[in-house]
Amino acid sequence: MAAGYPMVRTMVPLMEAALGRARELAPDDPVADGLAAYLEKHIPEEMHGDEPGGAALDDLEALGIDPVELQAQLPPPKMAALLGAQYFWIFHYHPVAILGFLYLEAYHPHRPTLELLIERTGLPRDGFRQLLLHAKLDAVHARELDRVLDSLPLEPRHEQLIALSALQSVALLSEVWLDVVDADAG
Repeated sequence: MAAGYPMVRTMVPLMEAALGRARELAPDDPVADGLAAYLEKHIPEEMHGDEPGGAALDDLEALGIDPVELQAQLPPPKMAALLGAQYFWIFHYHPVAILGFLYLEAYHPHRPTLELLIERTGLPRDGFRQLLLHAKLDAVHARELDRVLDSLPLEPRHEQLIALSALQSVALLSEVWLDVVDADAG
């Protein structure tokens, strides 16, 4: 969970960047206009606490991780590449790229798996509050995202960008998790 913290910490600022860019484009761009409306609703739903990632830090602290030390660590290069690509696409192509990244919510944690993980690890339940919450919320968010994708007047260039964003997000996030497994095995 600590390896994923940079993504949790950056998700709201990424959406805010996409929202700002979408608002700039919205007067002449119906895709940006629809995206802005979606992000205006979705960003508050992703704020869990006063600062982005703050609730996740509370969970990690319950697991014995020093939050100050974690925040001071540089993210792994693959995580920085994942997040940096989103900013690049938002500002240099189209903010609709964020929807590919947000589609990660369709692959949310499943409550029975989390319950088993808590039981088998013996770790404090308080360390899993955000994961347990997102097991429920992300299923709803994924359905909302599907509705937004279906409602936007996407052109092939938008669809390609969303797909590229989604595929790169999954690929790089998988590599981040595999690096964690390799480090633990070594």
